[in-house]
Amino acid sequence: MVKINAYQVARKAHVSPATVSRVLNHRSKVSIETAKKVDEAIDSLNFRVNEDDDNKHLIIVSVPELTNIFYTEILEGSKGAANAANFKLLIDQTEITDETINGFVSYIDELRVYGIILLNQLPTKLLNVLSKHTRVVQCCEYNIESNLPAISIDDYAAAKLATEQLISSGKNKIAILNGPHSFKYSRERERGFLKALSENHLNYNEDWNMELPAISYDIAYPIVSQMLNSFNRPNAFFCVSDTLGAAVISATRKYNLKIPEDISVIGFDNTVLSKIISPSLSTINQPKFQEGYTAVELLRKSDHRKNHLFLKTELIVRETT
Repeated sequence: MVKINAYQVARKAHVSPATVSRVLNHRSKVSIETAKKVDEAIDSLNFRVNEDDDNKHLIIVSVPELTNIFYTEILEGSKGAANAANFKLLIDQTEITDETINGFVSYIDELRVYGIILLNQLPTKLLNVLSKHTRVVQCCEYNIESNLPAISIDDYAAAKLATEQLISSGKNKIAILNGPHSFKYSRERERGFLKALSENHLNYNEDWNMELPAISYDIAYPIVSQMLNSFNRPNAFFCVSDTLGAAVISATRKYNLKIPEDISVIGFDNTVLSKIISPSLSTINQPKFQEGYTAVELLRKSDHRKNHLFLKTELIVRETT
C-alpha cells in the first residue's frame, strides 16, 4: 500500500499542511466546510493517522534559560505530571519572536505536538499564532491580556510580605535587587515592594532600586559591593531571586558587616541555594514543582478558555532576617 502523508492530503483538499494538522488534532478550530474538505481528501486517499505516533503525546516546554536553577523544580513537576499521563517532554530554548514564530510553528506542526508550556511571557499577537497550531499554557510568566490558560503566583502580595518582614526586623533603608522589567514578576514584585514602603511611611531611594539585565550572581555581586561601600548604604535588601540574595550575602562578608545585625536579606523562590548558603537565606517559597505539574494538567484539560490559577506562596524566615 502506498504511504500517504499530510502534505498530500493538503494538496488534495487545497489547504495548507497546518490546516490538515488542525483538523486532525484541534478540529474545533477549523470551519465545518474546511474540515469536510480535509475529511473527503483523507477518504479519497485512504489516509490513516498513525495512532501509535509518540509525537501525539509530546509536550514542548519553552524555557528562557537553563542556567537559572529556578526552572529546575518546575521542569521536575512537569516531568512528573507528564510521566503520570504517559506523555513525553521536550525542553526547547527557542526565543519566540516575530522573526522566529513562523519557523517555530512549522516545527511544532511537523512534530504534531500535543501542546506547549511557556515559561516566558509572549505578546498577545504571538500567543494567538501559537494557539492556532497547538494547545498553549502559560506558566509563572503570563500575558494578562491573553485568554489562554495560565498558572502562576501573586507576585505583588508575596513581595509586599517579604518587604514587610524586613521592616518588622527593624530595617528602614531597604534596597531592591530586581530582574528585567520585561518580565511580569519583576514589575509586580517591585510594585509590592513599593507598596510596603509606602504603607510603613519609609522613604524610597531610587538609587537603591536596581534593575539587572539578568538574574545573575556575577552581575549582582559588584553592584551590591558598590552600594555597601558607599557612605549612605542600605541596611536591608529585598531580592527577587535567591541567586541575588546569595550575592548580597557574599558582598556583605567582603565588608565585614554582620547579617542580620548590619544588613538583612530576603530572597525569593526558596531554591536549594537558600538552604545551603551560610547564613541561610530568608525567602518566599514559590511552589515551583506544583506550578510545573499543574501546567501539564491544565494543558491536558485546556479548551483555550481563560483559566488563570494562582498558587499560594509562603514566607520562610531563616538567619538573614
